[in-house]
Amino acid sequence: MAGGRMSALSLPIDGAASTEFRAFRARTPLFTVSAGRVLVTLTLPERLGASDVEFARSLAEQAAAYAVEVERLYRSGRGSASGRRSSSGRSSGKGRAA
Repeated sequence: MAGGRMSALSLPIDGAASTEFRAFRARTPLFTVSAGRVLVTLTLPERLGASDVEFARSLAEQAAAYAVEVERLYRSGRGSASGRRSSSGRSSGKGRAA
């Protein structure tokens, strides 16, 4: 990571949070995370390079590892303070050509 200032965003996720992948025929894709009144959209330059592919693959790998850990905690009963389980998590998870 390059030196200098860095911004940080902590986005609390709850049952109303969502993700969306959108593919387009004539431009680069978008990936969006929505939680509460915050919407974060990842965008790419119109001309893609190898580093953009590396980032996308790393994002997918890290998201998969995150999902495995969340599922492990949920199944162990540590998914909520009361130990109860909720099935309200949402994700569109489907790419759409627009």
